[in-house]
Amino acid sequence: MALYGVGLDTTVKRLNTDLKLAISQRGGINIRTLHRVFKKVDLNGNNKIDIKEFEIGLAHFGFFPKKVDLQALLNFYDIDRDGFINFEEFVKGLRYIHHFKN
Repeated sequence: MALYGVGLDTTVKRLNTDLKLAISQRGGINIRTLHRVFKKVDLNGNNKIDIKEFEIGLAHFGFFPKKVDLQALLNFYDIDRDGFINFEEFVKGLRYIHHFKN
């Protein structure tokens, strides 16, 4: 994972924690469910989601970040820096936050 400046890193940490909370509050969410949602929001079927598709996917979990926060999260998950998130990158990003727990 790329490291950011302290301010952005703290923001991404908070956003990712908030997203994980939103996902867990939906109940019954597992890797298969996440994959189904990912596939559902991948509107063009390229196995990657862009920022608009990402926003739709987050809304599915009741998570509605500001545009700047949405972009910060996309950048955090986008490991290969191609401007998209594939499912593997998304799962890695969700798991990565465990390293930040206090």
